[in-house]
Parts: sequence; C-alpha cells; structure tokens
Amino acid sequence: MRRPSLTLRLTFAFTLLVALCSALVSVSLYRALAGELVWRDNQTLLNRGAQLRQLLLDGAEPRSLPLYFNRMMDTRQDILRISRPDGRVIVDINQAKIAVPTIAPSAPGAALSEAALQTWLTPQGVTATGMALTGRDAQGPVVIMVARVAAEREQVLEAWRRKSFYISLGAMLLAVIASPLLIRRSLGAIRKLSRQTAQTHSLALEPLPLDTLPAELLPLGRSLNIMRQRLAEDFTRLTQFADDLAHELRTPVNILLGQNQVMLQQSRSTKEYEALLAGNIEELEQMTRLIENILFLSRADHRNVALEKRPLDAAAFIQATVDFLEPLAEENHLRFATQAQGELFADRLLLQRTLTNLLTNALRHTEPGGQIKISVHHEETTSTLTVANPGEPISEPQNLFRRFWRADNARHTPGAGLGLAISQAIVKLHGGELVYRHQQGWNCFIVMLPAVSTTAKS
Repeated sequence: MRRPSLTLRLTFAFTLLVALCSALVSVSLYRALAGELVWRDNQTLLNRGAQLRQLLLDGAEPRSLPLYFNRMMDTRQDILRISRPDGRVIVDINQAKIAVPTIAPSAPGAALSEAALQTWLTPQGVTATGMALTGRDAQGPVVIMVARVAAEREQVLEAWRRKSFYISLGAMLLAVIASPLLIRRSLGAIRKLSRQTAQTHSLALEPLPLDTLPAELLPLGRSLNIMRQRLAEDFTRLTQFADDLAHELRTPVNILLGQNQVMLQQSRSTKEYEALLAGNIEELEQMTRLIENILFLSRADHRNVALEKRPLDAAAFIQATVDFLEPLAEENHLRFATQAQGELFADRLLLQRTLTNLLTNALRHTEPGGQIKISVHHEETTSTLTVANPGEPISEPQNLFRRFWRADNARHTPGAGLGLAISQAIVKLHGGELVYRHQQGWNCFIVMLPAVSTTAKS
C-alpha cells in the first residue's frame, strides 16, 4: 500500500491547523460579542427601569410614561407594563405580543442589579429578559415591569456566525490551494539533496555543499557528508588493498611461472625436478599463509571471529612466548627483559599471535647486542602490554597499521606487511587499542586491553 506523500500530509496538517485556529478565533470572538450584547441589553433594562421609577417619584403620571418609554426604548422589542399591586393594569405596551411570566417585584427603594433580571424563551425560541420593580405615584404604589426580546441581538449573532463560517471556509480553501505550492517549494532543497545523493559513485564523493540547505536539513547534510567521507576512505583503502594484494600475489606467481617454464625448456634430472617442486611448495605455502591472513582480517573486520576470553597469568603467558622466540634472539645476539604482574583477560591464542608479531618485528629491527623490553601494567580500567626496542623513530607512523605497508628499511625483510594490521585487528576484537609511540630512543608498541575487573563487571 502506497503511503501518502509528505506534501499531502503537510497540507492536511496545515489545513487542519488553519481550521482549528479559525474555529478557536471565531468561537472566542462570538462568545465575547454575545456577552457584550447581553451585558448592554441588561444594562439598558436596568437603567430604563430606574429612570421610570424615578419619573413616577418625581410626580409624572403613569399614563404619560409611554411617551418617555417610546423615546428611551424600541417598542418593537421592548415591553412595558405598569399596574397596581391589586393587578389593575395602567399601562401595557407589548407590540411583540410576547407572554410575560410572573416576575416578583423588587422591594421599594432596592438597588437594581442583574440579579433582579429574569430570562426565558418565547414560543418562537427567542430569548427574552425582564424585571419588575416597585415604584410609587401620587395615588400609591405601582409595579413597573420592563422586558426586552432579543430578536435583534439574535439576528446580529446569526449574521456573525454566518460570516465567521464563510471566512473560516475561505481560509481553509486558501490553505488547501496555497499549502502544496509553498510546501513543494520548501521541499526543493530535499529534492536537490536527493539528486546529489543519487549521483554518488566512487569517482564523485566530494562533500555536498551545505550553505544552501535550510537549518532543518543541516543535520542530514552533515550526516551525508560524513557517510561520503567514509565511503571515499573505504574506496581508497579497497583500491589500495586490491593493488597491494595483486602486487604481493604477482611476485610468487611470476616466480612459479618462470621457474616452471625454464625447467620445461629441456630435460632435467630427478633431483632438479625435486628441487623445483620443493621451491614451488615453499612459494605456495607463503601464498597460503598470505591468503589465510587476508581472510582473518576480513573476518575480524566483520566481527566474525569467536573469542574465548579468560584470565591469563601475565608473567607465565609472556614467558611462554619469549621461550618460543629465544633461539631467534640468541642467533641475533639479542635478549629479552620482562616485567609483568597480574592477569590479562583475553583469548590466549589470538593474544599470543599479537605478541609474537610484535616481538618478531622488534627482533628484526633491533641492532645485535640490543635488548627488547616487555612489560605489563594495570590501571583501574585498563591493562597495558608494552613491547619496546631501541631504535630511531619509524618513518610514516600513520601507515604502520595499514595492510601490506612496509617502511623503506623493511622492504627486504620477510613478510607481506600484514603483521601489525593483524595485531591491531585482534586487539580491536578484544575491545582494546594498539598504538605506537617513540619514547626516549625506544620504539614502543602498546596494547591496551580492558582490565579483568572491568570485564567482569560488564
């Protein structure tokens, strides 16, 4: 099922918002207008009742009050009745022909307020408001009843409701028509960003321009640029890796091809064929080790290597590795100095491979008669294994852990330049870090692993 477009959803939301705002404004203004009109009508009734009572007190004839009443009020919607307490009617003006309910008159001389008003509905459904008050003329007490039918007020409010509806409907129609145009124009930056992203390929991974993006799209633009930068780095590494791999495999393949072609140019003795096969096997074993190392790095990059972590006695672990390499050290007149205590929490075989790679590199690049130091130190959250050998700082240290990279002074030594890359991958699998530092004439490779206590807590 196809979901509605963003433009349609935003248009619906904006139109709904306009409708709600229009309704809220219309209702608020309507209630305010209705309240104002009701208040004015009530005040008119109270003032007119007080004036009529005062006229009677001042000596005016009750029968002459209609003259004042016609001047003060609209006889089409206003009602006046003056009667004696015994029910005799003196004046009765009711052009609206509205039945007035019995209203108890207020006490003589009482102050008039809206509490004295009584409201009811006429048979036509129109609101009417009235009050009765006690007055006095020359012949004695009288009851003055004034009332008002709110027909005109209802007409004003009806006209207001009708106009408000039309205005709100017009605002909604305007929102429906104008919103898609404005939204599509605002979403132009997204379309442009989508086109630029769709054009991404290995030869076009430069950062996207962000100066024209609105503030809401800046996080997305920055994230895309970070992704493009990582893709560019990955493409560069992949291209370099393919070039290095081809170079590393081309050499033994050419050797095997050349040796076999030369051997087949003429008849050879059995010993010569045996020597050729032995050489071929040696080259093929080197290629096999190279392929296995590459496969290990690939699995390590994808976290597809099972770890069997367990506490290792640091001193015993290092001593076992040193004993294995001791003959090579003695051959080069080198010696090991170890200083280790506590435990390391790691996969024994993988950590042993890392330590062997680091020690082998140290043996290759240490002058005869030198010393190689191995030490282990513990902190609260980190256990540090350091392999140090004397020597000048390594050129291009930023490339040390790059696959197939070898320094100029190491190009004629055995190996394919994968030892440090494999060591770094193993350390990362353990959640640690492998770094290089040159300190006071020593080249130090530092393996930082999570401490045993930290791992246990997690």
